Amino acid sequence: MTWISYAQNFEDVMLLRALKGVQSGFYIDVGAQHPRIDSVSRAFYDRGWRGIHVEPVPAYAALLRADRPDETVVQAVLGKQRGEATFYVIRETGLSTVIKSIAEEHAHNGFPVDRIDVQQSTLAAVFKMAEGREIHWLKIDVEGSEPEVLRGWLRNQVRPWIVVVESTLPLSDVPLDPVWERALLRRGYGFVYFDGLNRFYVHESHADLSAAFSHGACVFDDFALSGLASAPFCKHLLLDHQH
Repeated sequence: MTWISYAQNFEDVMLLRALKGVQSGFYIDVGAQHPRIDSVSRAFYDRGWRGIHVEPVPAYAALLRADRPDETVVQAVLGKQRGEATFYVIRETGLSTVIKSIAEEHAHNGFPVDRIDVQQSTLAAVFKMAEGREIHWLKIDVEGSEPEVLRGWLRNQVRPWIVVVESTLPLSDVPLDPVWERALLRRGYGFVYFDGLNRFYVHESHADLSAAFSHGACVFDDFALSGLASAPFCKHLLLDHQH
């Protein structure tokens, strides 16, 4: 049956293709943002999956709690250790960041920026919140602080089946993966797919899933667009067909 994709760059299409045989699975979405707009998890939620969302922007965390009352929302940033952090909220976007220089660049380009103090946790602590459940996918989209998030994995032995990491400098195609990829490779992950924005990794214990990433989203994935995503190709345009 045709299903609805909500993600901004077909991340949910690729993950669902690989995990279509899993019923009532579990995910961790770091940098979850809105519960529907650009959401990687919404299509899974509609299929009965549940998970943990990490979202430091107060407005988005509140929306997630209201829309997903049966899921866990961690209102914090992730880093190498627990504590507090300065966070720069880029209003009504998915561009909020802990990186001051990135926030300053957004401000220079006309985005309104609010500076707030937030709690900082670690990826290892979030893994513990899963309470031993199998984690089928982990997504990390944190606008430049991916290395710090991965450092917070620490020595935790949890290994999500698939890891998706946004791998370019915000609002550009400049790659950032050389900074953090080794942290995944040494934990047994192999790179399987790049969609122009994210890099996908499959753990060696589930190497059979790698074949699902041989090509991008296509007609055989049988999905429709929600029309809510921020990408221009998700918008409906009225064309003038007059000659």
